[in-house]
Amino acid sequence: MRLEDLAQRLEEAGDRLARASTTINIIDPGARAFGADSDGALGQTGRDLHRLLAIALNDRGREAVEHGARLAETAHALRRAAAGYRGAEEDLQGRP
Repeated sequence: MRLEDLAQRLEEAGDRLARASTTINIIDPGARAFGADSDGALGQTGRDLHRLLAIALNDRGREAVEHGARLAETAHALRRAAAGYRGAEEDLQGRP
C-alpha cells in the first residue's frame, strides 16, 4: 500500500468519525426510558441516569470530532512525507 492510499483511507475514516459525532445523540432513548416520568426517588434516579447518559453522549460526540480531526492531520502528514520521498527520489534520479 502506498502512502497516498493510506492517507486517503485515514482521511475517509476521519470523515466518517466526524459525521458519526453529529448523529450520536440519536441513540438517546429519552428520559422516559429511565423512568424519569415516575414520582419520587425512582423518577429522580431515572432523571439522574438520563442526565448522565446525555453528558456521556455529548462527550463521546466531541471526542469523535477530535479524533476525526487527528486522523485528518495524520493523513496530511503522510501526504507531506510521500511528497518528500518523491522529491528525494527525483533528486537521486537526476544525478549523473
